[in-house]
Amino acid sequence: MTRAGLLLLAACFTTCGAAFASTKLDDSLSPRQRVDAVTRWQYDGVGDWNEDQINALVAEVHAMQFRLNTAQYVGKNAEIYLTVPLQIPGLKSPTAMRIEWTTRGVFSPGSLLPGNRALVYRGKITAPVMSDYFDFRIFLDARTSERGLEFDPTFEIDVLPQ
Repeated sequence: MTRAGLLLLAACFTTCGAAFASTKLDDSLSPRQRVDAVTRWQYDGVGDWNEDQINALVAEVHAMQFRLNTAQYVGKNAEIYLTVPLQIPGLKSPTAMRIEWTTRGVFSPGSLLPGNRALVYRGKITAPVMSDYFDFRIFLDARTSERGLEFDPTFEIDVLPQ
């Protein structure tokens, strides 16, 4: 292959890779919400619980509104992902937490572990602001979590080929 051919191939990979690069969405339109979620034992009462069940905690956060600025993507096909950071202060291991959610219609329900992302929307962006309410259930392992966990979910967008 000639040098010009390699440069063209490299330019194509760079351009194609950029088309699928994730961009953090601006959620500054969302109401700022500091939530003090109270955990409870997931399994209570008398039972023949195993060690995982004995240490299982759950917390619920209802009606958390997210308003995402999607103005620059109107008319484009895209995927929007919910993300949670891998390192969360107060959490000794990212596998000690799982988050599940339901929504009120615009975004899809789902679940994820810290350090991952989950698809919440796929399709054409039709509005400059996409908004929905999320109801979260946060599952924790009491053996590997400490009081006062703090984290901010964020959203990323991948623009798809037209």
